[in-house]
Amino acid sequence: MIFSTIFILDSAIVKFSSFSGTSYPTLLNVTIFTIFYTIFVAASLLLIKSVRKLVYKYEYKSVLPFHPRFFYYMISIILLSTFAIILAIILQLTILNEYTLSLLRAQTYISHISALVFLSLLIFLFVRWLSSRRDYSLVLYAISLSLLSLALTISLIYIDSNFANRPSSVRPVAIHFYISCCAEGSPFTESLSTVFDILSLSSFLLMWIATAKLLNQYRYRMGRLRYFSVICVPLIYYVFPFQGYFGDALFPLLVSSPLIFSTIYVLIFSATKQVGAVFFGLSFWFASGLVYDDRVRKNLLVSSIGMMILFSSITLAPLQFGLYPPYGLITQAFIPLGAYLLLVGIFTSAIQISRDAVVRRELYRSAINQLDLLRSIGTSEMEKEFEGRVKYLEKVNRISEIPSHSKIAEQIEVENVKKILHEVLEEVHSKDRMKETDYPT
Repeated sequence: MIFSTIFILDSAIVKFSSFSGTSYPTLLNVTIFTIFYTIFVAASLLLIKSVRKLVYKYEYKSVLPFHPRFFYYMISIILLSTFAIILAIILQLTILNEYTLSLLRAQTYISHISALVFLSLLIFLFVRWLSSRRDYSLVLYAISLSLLSLALTISLIYIDSNFANRPSSVRPVAIHFYISCCAEGSPFTESLSTVFDILSLSSFLLMWIATAKLLNQYRYRMGRLRYFSVICVPLIYYVFPFQGYFGDALFPLLVSSPLIFSTIYVLIFSATKQVGAVFFGLSFWFASGLVYDDRVRKNLLVSSIGMMILFSSITLAPLQFGLYPPYGLITQAFIPLGAYLLLVGIFTSAIQISRDAVVRRELYRSAINQLDLLRSIGTSEMEKEFEGRVKYLEKVNRISEIPSHSKIAEQIEVENVKKILHEVLEEVHSKDRMKETDYPT
């Protein structure tokens, strides 16, 4: 709720000023921006501290070449750099009454590139799991996050191209005056904006389908009509602002009553991304209440928060205008944090499920749709770890002379493989018995 409020206000202030033509005192704008920064720092540190306990409390040994602790070190460096850059901008605003545009461009690169790294690793995980288990949810998540990564890349190119021809420093100018003069970009940047909207909308639609599939169980509790009415609200709410591409039907209202229109429009349509993002996070949030293992439950909560932050914070406006103060910068600074939380939450959940037979049996015994994704990633990760151990044994067996300590290591691996095979067989038999009980002949 704290993050969503910041995202909404960060853009709503600019929208209201640009539509209504009103301006705020410079000191008030700087104060609001500083408050946003303070909340961002405090909330980020609190979240990172909580995730650190999950990463360090349990040992996640994986066959992958990276470890959750590596992600923690990476996001810590990114956040410290972000804190320093934004603090430098605030000091320049306070002391010099201007700020250097190069700092804004540097933070744009840090946020976008680091988020792309986290998203690329997450997409790699989904593709890796898909190679051993075909599941519609995994496919939808992989494609949606891939499109979101492309949108993030276009966003970086678009924003940086807007900054390229700007003066080296930004001085106080009324928000509505600056936007009215600089809202129209070059044909190249306008085409990038259109591509960004297409990619964002496509990613949103696929993630909406995946979430609706995972929450399908609730149509029996709520009734089909009420269920479909509820899940369609985020989709309609997100798509409606794109009506400008098909002829802006609201433009006459803006001309006739700019103040009334801007107030109503900002109040109603400032949270289009945030409503959808909260809906996407519900699948992980509800699933966390269905899992009794405390480690998996907390990892799912981390995934839920990461999903909400990620889909709420990727946007072009208002950062593209390079305003004074740089509204939109705080929203952009959240992007790597959201990508990190989603990556670590899903990754550690998969490893924990693959390593814990009790948790897997618990997931198998439940027919609730929210757990489909967990069942898929947990089973796929277990299969991948099993394949890695088998390949290791094959490699060991090809060595003619093995030292005594290697023989001990080989014996340990053999025992591990036997244990995994035993657990798989037990789970298969348990699942078969459950089916026979549910559907007696």
